[in-house]
Amino acid sequence: MTAGEMSCVGHRHTMLASDDDVLPPPGDIQVLLLTLDSVSLSWSSPQGLTGPQTFRVTWGCDGETRSTRVKGGHHLEISSLQPGKKYQFNVATEGEDGSQSRCVSASLSTVVPPRDFKIDHLEETSFTLHWSKTEGMGKVPQHFFISNCIPGTDPLAAITDDCHKTFSNLQPGTEYTVSVATVLSNGEQSEPVSTTICTSKRSSPNYSSSSLYQKLQ
Repeated sequence: MTAGEMSCVGHRHTMLASDDDVLPPPGDIQVLLLTLDSVSLSWSSPQGLTGPQTFRVTWGCDGETRSTRVKGGHHLEISSLQPGKKYQFNVATEGEDGSQSRCVSASLSTVVPPRDFKIDHLEETSFTLHWSKTEGMGKVPQHFFISNCIPGTDPLAAITDDCHKTFSNLQPGTEYTVSVATVLSNGEQSEPVSTTICTSKRSSPNYSSSSLYQKLQ
């Protein structure tokens, strides 16, 4: 998975077949956000169904929907989506006569998290975190939800319109985990991206910038 890909499993709603259903529905469904306007959709085989299988996939937002038929596979890449929108994806097993099973559904927002994290002004009790907006979303109104905490403690949250944040009044020689998520004006929010930073220790003359521990999760 490249740095631009985010694994985002939407809220899944599986509607199980009843005794009156002719076709069993597909199994688990997952949505992977590839870019700000494309996703990869996958699902598992219907329980108890063998042989060649056909599925009807529908997706949409704001009352507009599209659909396509997938034969012999359990995967579909969907592009040309609108950035910053919440989409619902439905998959149903389709019979040769056009009949369909009940659907399995997942929802996902096409909001990509910040990228290019950078740390500077690392001190004993402070540091500054910089990031970049996702390419293609520079003109989209957005702000950022930031969570900062020492592992095992309650996080401190903040919202900013800037692409940087200075953290102060910290403890020397302590690891802090910072999470940043993109939030759009319509309330849609990306998955958070986290990084761990260790402040420098006091009375440490041999300290150098190479002692910074930064790990993108």
